[in-house]
Amino acid sequence: MKTSFVIISGGARVESMERLFRSIEKQSLPDAEIIVIGNVKDLYYDSATFINESELAGTAAICQMRNIGVEQSSGSVVVLLDDDIELADGWYGSIKDKLNNASWDIAGCRVTGPSGGRWYDWSWASREDPLCPPRMLEYGETSENLYISGCMMIIRRHVFDKVRFNENLFNHQRDDVDFCHRAIDSGFTFECWPEAVAVHHLDPVGRSASDPAFGAAAFANAIYLFRKNEYGKALEILSGQGSEAKVLYHAALCLKELDRPDEAVEEFIATLNVADRQNAAERRLYYSSMYHLGDLKERSGEPEEAKRYYDEALSGFPEHNEAALGLLRVARAGSAP
Repeated sequence: MKTSFVIISGGARVESMERLFRSIEKQSLPDAEIIVIGNVKDLYYDSATFINESELAGTAAICQMRNIGVEQSSGSVVVLLDDDIELADGWYGSIKDKLNNASWDIAGCRVTGPSGGRWYDWSWASREDPLCPPRMLEYGETSENLYISGCMMIIRRHVFDKVRFNENLFNHQRDDVDFCHRAIDSGFTFECWPEAVAVHHLDPVGRSASDPAFGAAAFANAIYLFRKNEYGKALEILSGQGSEAKVLYHAALCLKELDRPDEAVEEFIATLNVADRQNAAERRLYYSSMYHLGDLKERSGEPEEAKRYYDEALSGFPEHNEAALGLLRVARAGSAP
């Protein structure tokens, strides 16, 4: 069975690509090919095929690049990858027997950020409300709203005979959500293999204007530090980045993680005051801020305030499990003798 690794690259993450190439090589797959598509002028690896589509990379036309890469591949299994992914040692060894099984069409593995937290590897996204924030599913949990992040998705080649990526969608326009939902509707079977691990390094270099974290280089670096759990360093940078909703929200998260609850409450409320709920990214920040305010109020022994914020979070994000659980805790505590 031949495996094709199709890697999408913007061209700016040369060191990340070298790391990814090394991690694939370490897997010692018996029959594999590597195809890199995008801005490839500064990239080199003697075992890879490079397809230059710098204009598509420049406009974040990720769906079109994926489709071209798949067309040029020859494996019965296609592994889609972003250029800041790294396969952990033993990734292939842990799933090689499953790859030959006929029980699956599309699969995901455990994908973590650089600090070890999960990265949308097995997730839920609303079909009715594209502005509703996604959430993680427990491994093995099923849903018609399931999706796997396009940063790391394993797909049998025959799927592409029926479902391709929608080339009208660009990076961060629910491209992977759309593909997975249409694949579910077409009857394809999804599996999750958390024993296989990949790391999404989320490098700030190489972000495009379609990326929600795009902006000043300083802000991108702050997000990178935040995702590595370096909250103090991230907060120091964010403090000088103005009063946009995304800046205030991430500063509030840092303050919460640094156990500075009063300051965190102030920053989350400031986020509510500036966030535009008609904007998809800022809508997520708005209702997520409501959840965090509920959590902080619950921790500080203010159940009525906590209930109010949890209710508001669920009004805009009804599938927010943590808000629902918080509301349940507050209700149980209020009814206890």
